[in-house]
Amino acid sequence: MKSHILASQLRCPNGAEASEIAQGMNEANSVLNRKCIDLLQLRASDSVLEVGPGNGAFVADMINVADNISYMGLDWSSEMVAEAERLNEHLVGLGRAQFQQGNSEQLPFEPQLFDKVLAVHTLYFWENPGDHLAEIRRVMKPDGLFCIAFGDRSFMKDLPFVPFGFALYDQADACELLRSSGFQIKNAYQYKENGLSNTGDRVNKTINIIISEA
Repeated sequence: MKSHILASQLRCPNGAEASEIAQGMNEANSVLNRKCIDLLQLRASDSVLEVGPGNGAFVADMINVADNISYMGLDWSSEMVAEAERLNEHLVGLGRAQFQQGNSEQLPFEPQLFDKVLAVHTLYFWENPGDHLAEIRRVMKPDGLFCIAFGDRSFMKDLPFVPFGFALYDQADACELLRSSGFQIKNAYQYKENGLSNTGDRVNKTINIIISEA
């Protein structure tokens, strides 16, 4: 797949390639997603919002951490919303998981609704990141936790699809962005792994995970 097409698909999977792209993202990001789930400190009866869940491959991992966790996934891609509902049909039927098409720049939720919010590999695509962060903060409960994870500029800059619509950050950039949006940084982690890129190649990744409070 040409780099500009792959970049567009990573931003919003659509059409005949959507399922394949989602599967590739799941394989590339499985370790990261599970690290983030652990760091969210999920507790019984938590209400969770995930921005950009793709096909919802990791929803059960979150919901099964503790009793009565409820989950909402918001994704730009209508194809991903449909696939996430299919893959999580049992949890949707129980009323424990919901998926909705939408944009985190204008979240369709009431204020102070969620205990925990997760956003993995979405920051690059926010044209006005302060607006997205303001909306996320608006829908979080006062004592809620926000986990945002993204690849560091140091390795992302060399990936062939990045010139086509990706804004890159390092940890300091992202922490400053969060603080300017009213978040308090609780912890900032960085880890390295040799894993799959979305091109299917193995790369040395440097990943940032930041936990903040509203």
